[in-house]
Amino acid sequence: MRVSKQRIEEDLKYLAQFSADTGGKGITRLPFTPEDRACREAIIKKFKAAGLHVYTDGIGNIYGRREGKRPDLPPVMIGSHLDTVINAGIFDGPAGVVAGLEVVRVLNDLSIQTERPLEVANFVIEESTAFGKSCVGSRAVAGVLDYDELARLKDKNGRSLQDAFKEHGVTKKEIEATRREKGSIDSYIEMHIEQSDNLIKAGKPVGLVTAIAAATRFQVTVKGQASHSGATPMGERKDALCAAAEIILGIEKIAAAEAGNETVGTVGNVTVKPGAINVVPGEAVLAIDLRDIDKADKDKAAEKIIALFESVGKEREVQVEYLITASDTPVPASPRVLGAIKNAAREVDIPHLVMHSAAAHDAAYLAEVADMGMIFIRSYGGSHNPDEWAEFEDVAMATEVLLEATLRLSS
Repeated sequence: MRVSKQRIEEDLKYLAQFSADTGGKGITRLPFTPEDRACREAIIKKFKAAGLHVYTDGIGNIYGRREGKRPDLPPVMIGSHLDTVINAGIFDGPAGVVAGLEVVRVLNDLSIQTERPLEVANFVIEESTAFGKSCVGSRAVAGVLDYDELARLKDKNGRSLQDAFKEHGVTKKEIEATRREKGSIDSYIEMHIEQSDNLIKAGKPVGLVTAIAAATRFQVTVKGQASHSGATPMGERKDALCAAAEIILGIEKIAAAEAGNETVGTVGNVTVKPGAINVVPGEAVLAIDLRDIDKADKDKAAEKIIALFESVGKEREVQVEYLITASDTPVPASPRVLGAIKNAAREVDIPHLVMHSAAAHDAAYLAEVADMGMIFIRSYGGSHNPDEWAEFEDVAMATEVLLEATLRLSS
């Protein structure tokens, strides 16, 4: 292989040191934190060391540019993200940024100047952990980020995403200026761990992605009546948590049996108020994540979930309020980019599986402005947890496919 497994491993382990101490064994790097700033500075230094011209757009996305023979042509872009969930593994996000950097290093080693310019990107706030909104930086590039909505998105301390941006000098005007015109980026490839076990089952180290599933997300507030747990008879209660539990089980049933074959539904967070053992819960707030590769099936599930809110509210005499915080459309890979990736995998003789992505990625939004494709790395232990793992040999093989695909797209 032309890529260096050693360099990739060293980079990923180096970036992993930039983490908050949460008492867990994983990596925690949330946006606007000291560890996030330090990691950004570290990747900028690595970009510059590889000879890249580094610039940052209005929302804070970082780009490293390598000029081609035709600097007037739209670039081929490789990217991912460096932010993480709480107690994450070291691969989800950083592997894609490091892979782009390694592609540039190999081209430098081989003294190859591509026809098109190349850009390696780190997109901000890909994870929704902090503010409940994913792919914020790439949404801004695509021109689909609603600035006014940012005021409603708050972290656990009650700080809104809009205020967080203001604190760091990011204004509405700068966010709007981040938007790129369609065609201003020729093609975009994102390399990412799979986050599931399809590649493990297939015995393949690399996946070639045909499409990216999309999410519909709800923030739901169930309002009942807080009352004394001992003095309130069972038949007279308006227990918000019991109503929420019925909604949770209903979502499981809808996603499993009443929508499409690829539909998945998750209630990933529940907040109960007042949260005392001797008080009947008066309020429960749910965060719901619904995903599918097929828009019609996802919409069908969403309609059933909304009907569930109404029926549970009526039956239990509680108020169920909901806000749809995201409603995205599944995105197919560009036939041109997918074709280049397929040909690249065959050329470098890397075993691979053609598959779709059940998780969302920045690539889904870059598809608004560029031809898009994705490469998956076989991963163990799932993702979004400290047990997430990919063999560095697998990361290197996926990067070799990325290198060959980049050469094809940039010629």
